[in-house]
Amino acid sequence: MIWSNLLIGLYILILLYNGYSWYKYSENASKDQKKKEGWINYYRLATIFILILLFQKIGI
Repeated sequence: MIWSNLLIGLYILILLYNGYSWYKYSENASKDQKKKEGWINYYRLATIFILILLFQKIGI
């Protein structure tokens, strides 16, 4: 039970860090740079993946 709660907390921390990284990248990169590099898609996929893991652990 304690490991389950620790994993949920870890997933939430990773989700917050991913969101913060996405925000900092979007703030500093130009529109052309964002299109060329494709990091926005990476952050979206990472967010979806983390949410899937979190929802599976919670049981939704």
